[in-house]
Amino acid sequence: MKRNIGEDGEKYMVFVNQSWNGTGNIIVYSNYHKYWLDKERKIKNPLFDVFSSKILDLKEGKIPAIHYFYNLLDAEINKDVAICVVPSSDANIKESGIGKLGKMLAENGRKDMVHFLVREKSINKLATGGNRNIDIHFQSISTMNNMKIEGDVVLLMDDVTTTGNSLYACKEILLKKGAREVEMFALGKAI
Repeated sequence: MKRNIGEDGEKYMVFVNQSWNGTGNIIVYSNYHKYWLDKERKIKNPLFDVFSSKILDLKEGKIPAIHYFYNLLDAEINKDVAICVVPSSDANIKESGIGKLGKMLAENGRKDMVHFLVREKSINKLATGGNRNIDIHFQSISTMNNMKIEGDVVLLMDDVTTTGNSLYACKEILLKKGAREVEMFALGKAI
């Protein structure tokens, strides 16, 4: 039985592009190249490009970057999908750039579950050498008690993925809370 067909035979797909559905993998829009090769010695990465720059702008919550990614993604995501995002590594950050993008996508005929996952305890930023073990996410992420995800078809989004552990951990949490299907998506894959 294909993963994106329910027991009742009903198809449920997150993405318009059918080949992106039911893979069990993280769907990545493009590569992400960090700005610095060596920040201390001020050596810039020659592969840093416009797309990577837009991701950095999104991380900073800049409105033009949020609109840029909205325009790329809105037509790629089916309606009636629940939008959820991986929470920031910093428990004090409640509204991230990817969260703002998720909210905007949810406003166009989708279910807003953007803040269903909550980072209860800050972890060291993974991009600067934090612990990449998947267990760190299980130990620091919980869910909102006043929101229900049972039976939902979920798009789980992150801005950048490296190992994928934060996405895989969040997917497992969502499935344990009753999500019907979870597709994972990252704007960029760290190269």
